[in-house]
Amino acid sequence: MALSPSFWFTQSGPVTTEITPAMWDGDTSKWTLSGNDASKTESSTPDFSNIRIKHATAPVLDGDFTWTYTQVGNGGGNTDSSYGFYDISEDSTFASQAYQQGMNSMSASYYINMDGGLTFQTVEDGTVLASSISFSTNDTFKWQRTGTSLKWFINDTEKEEWTSVSATLRFCASGFTPNAANIADITCVT
Repeated sequence: MALSPSFWFTQSGPVTTEITPAMWDGDTSKWTLSGNDASKTESSTPDFSNIRIKHATAPVLDGDFTWTYTQVGNGGGNTDSSYGFYDISEDSTFASQAYQQGMNSMSASYYINMDGGLTFQTVEDGTVLASSISFSTNDTFKWQRTGTSLKWFINDTEKEEWTSVSATLRFCASGFTPNAANIADITCVT
C-alpha cells in the first residue's frame, strides 16, 4: 500500500508560535511592537493604551495552550497595567483606551491588574479574586489552559486558577505609564 504525500508532512504534537507585530490590534501607535516584544512607549498624552492579539495569522486559542512572556516592565503602580484573556464574543466590549481594557465590564474575562508597586491582583469579570501578588521585573509569566481551567504562574509557581473558562480566548495588554507595561519574548504553544 502506498502512502499519500500528506502522510509525510503531518505535524503532530505542540506548535509554538512567536507573537509578531502584525498580530496586534488596538491602540498600537502608542506601543513599540518589535519581534515578539511589546513596549508601551508613548507618553505625550497620559491615558490607557490597550492592545490585543487579533489577526488572521495569530494562534486561535480555542483549546489547550500555554502563553508565556517576560514581564520586563515594573507594572507602573496601582491600576497602571493589566494583562489577560477574554472570550472573543466580547470583542465589541474591548476598549483600546479604557481602564482594564473594558474587561471589567465583560462576562468572560480572566486577567491580572496592577494593585501596587510590583504587585498584581487577579480578576474575573471585574471581580477581584486575590490581591498583592508580588513579582520582580524580568520574571516569567505563564498562562496555561487545560480544558476549562486557566492558570497563571510566575516563574512556574501557580498564582491563580480560573475554572469554567469560555471556549475561545483573546490575549490583551494595557499600559498607562511609558515602559511600565513592557513584555518580551511572547510565545504561544497550542
